[in-house]
Amino acid sequence: FGSRLPTTGGTALGAGASSVSFSQQATGLTADTDYYYCAIAQSAEGTSFGAIASFRTSTAPVTTTTAATSVTPTSATLNGVGNPKGATTTGWFRYSSTQPASCSDSFGARAPTSGGSSLGATPVDVSFSRSISGLSPGTRYWFCAISSNAYGTTFGAVLAFDTPPTVPVVQTGFAISITGTGATLTGTVTPGGAATTGWYRYDTVSPGTCNDTFGTRAPTSGGVALPAGNAVVDLIQAATGLSPNTTYYVCAIAENTAGKAVGSVVSFVTPQPPTVVTNAASSI
Repeated sequence: FGSRLPTTGGTALGAGASSVSFSQQATGLTADTDYYYCAIAQSAEGTSFGAIASFRTSTAPVTTTTAATSVTPTSATLNGVGNPKGATTTGWFRYSSTQPASCSDSFGARAPTSGGSSLGATPVDVSFSRSISGLSPGTRYWFCAISSNAYGTTFGAVLAFDTPPTVPVVQTGFAISITGTGATLTGTVTPGGAATTGWYRYDTVSPGTCNDTFGTRAPTSGGVALPAGNAVVDLIQAATGLSPNTTYYVCAIAENTAGKAVGSVVSFVTPQPPTVVTNAASSI
């Protein structure tokens, strides 16, 4: 049956009465294929046959990317499956907030930065995963699984996941351009990865801590539209109709789909116009 190895002749085993091991290298085989073989020996007394054994030739691994899990605003677990195909295999991931044309071992960040998960040398699927952190809230990430053995490196499909946004971070700044009847309220907001709206509350009586019920709202409804993202942006709003020579307490407020956040309460004083008295003329 099949092919003879070697094609003619064979390994000389001598004429003793003890067992003698012998071997022969087979070449030109097809990767990832089952082969069946048996040993044969022949002497002047006849030919005898060993039992049929089998082996499967190795090849590059098969890699599959599976959905990310445990996704938070700043972290996630990347998942994949690798089939080592009988050769010692290592698996890892690539991810980025910029979509690649296809999976490769050059785009974005590598997880882990070196090495990877040992998948063994079995001919069956082996799941592997890697936790990543330092992600930005409210951001889409693309990732793929990669595995490699002595016969090659293969790539899974590119999948995506979205980190949820976080509640904005708000800081109340100092009032500027203060007049007897108005001021410009300033502050900063980190939107937390989602479109955010910002506004102010102010009053002549301190609320102690900022809330969205005390005093006057500026503007009276709606607010300043702040772009989605994780960069700090300015929140500027005019306050009018103020009274001269009065202490005002003010705080910034911002809200997105993740919730509402408030800044600290700061104060400012509106100036008073000068008082003028006309006296009687003298030295006439």
